[in-house]
Amino acid sequence: MKAECTKDKLKYAIINLERVAVKNSSLPILQSILIEAKDNNLVLKATNLDVGLEIKIPAKVQRHGSVAIPGGVLGSFLSGLSGDETIRLDMINNNLSISTRMNSTVIKNYPAEDFPIIPKIEGENRFSIPAEKLVYGIKSTSYSASSSDMKPEISSVYLYNDGGGLFFVATDSFRLSEKSFDIKNFGENSVSLILPYKNAIEISRAFEGSTDVLDVYFNKNQIFIVSPSIYFTSRVVGGIFPDYKQIIPKEKKSEVIVLKRDLVDSIKISNIFSDKFNQISLKIVPSDKLFEINSKNQDKGESSTRLEGTVEGEDLNININARYLLECVPYLEGDSVYFIFNGSNKPVIIRGVGDKSFLYLVMPMNN
Repeated sequence: MKAECTKDKLKYAIINLERVAVKNSSLPILQSILIEAKDNNLVLKATNLDVGLEIKIPAKVQRHGSVAIPGGVLGSFLSGLSGDETIRLDMINNNLSISTRMNSTVIKNYPAEDFPIIPKIEGENRFSIPAEKLVYGIKSTSYSASSSDMKPEISSVYLYNDGGGLFFVATDSFRLSEKSFDIKNFGENSVSLILPYKNAIEISRAFEGSTDVLDVYFNKNQIFIVSPSIYFTSRVVGGIFPDYKQIIPKEKKSEVIVLKRDLVDSIKISNIFSDKFNQISLKIVPSDKLFEINSKNQDKGESSTRLEGTVEGEDLNININARYLLECVPYLEGDSVYFIFNGSNKPVIIRGVGDKSFLYLVMPMNN
């Protein structure tokens, strides 16, 4: 193998691939990145047997070939370079020589033939989605997924189509995020995919900043996501995602609209004095147009902040996890936040005013 490419493109690819390669694995080959030089490209690959990622970058290839090298070593070398634009790669005595105008190194390799095969597209089920929508759909919901692997169905991000829309959903049983996009190119396909949380995060990282329209193929075991320069495949979770629509309240007893910046500031202040469970209290008194956020900590003190806004319905006092509220705020469109309450022991619905594409549900905390 002998090839040249730009430092920035190679560095970008290695940064993404390093996250997929397994660190401290009992199988050293899984710590490696496979580099293939062919035609006018370098194709770089990494896999942990659960996720596979291929990134293609343009290169001047003088001799075809492939090599598997430790991703961490190559990443560290590239991170230390400054000012050099052209990277030269060459096989010398079965090891990879990497050089620039001012630097050179030789990295010992693994046998390329030992590198696992990354699954190729299988099945005819497919749809297309702009990369920014796929990334945003995952980002706007994945933080609600369970951090425990005890129930794989909820340690995940769920994708499904319904009524001409594609929905992203995640829940840990205490809160739930749902984001939808108006996408209608499913044909006869019915989409129902449960992506493991960690894999979904890697998808969002791999396609972050891309302006491509992605082709998504899937079957009951795998999802395959394709752009002109990136190929990503992941295992999907078997089983059934919970029927979450049953817990979304159909009625409302109280509602509040406040400015988003006021809400964030007041939650941050209240959280200083919250307990170890991040518990704060929301107090609603419509007759006084009162919406108040309170917190109390035996060791630190207490806080009370009154917010101006629209307050209607019944009196209510409800305890909420402050962190749960703050995590959803970046995905609420517009300047104002809409709260829907249905009683002190019922889920709270939060939306951006005028935005029906995002829904956030959070369960109240016990006193």
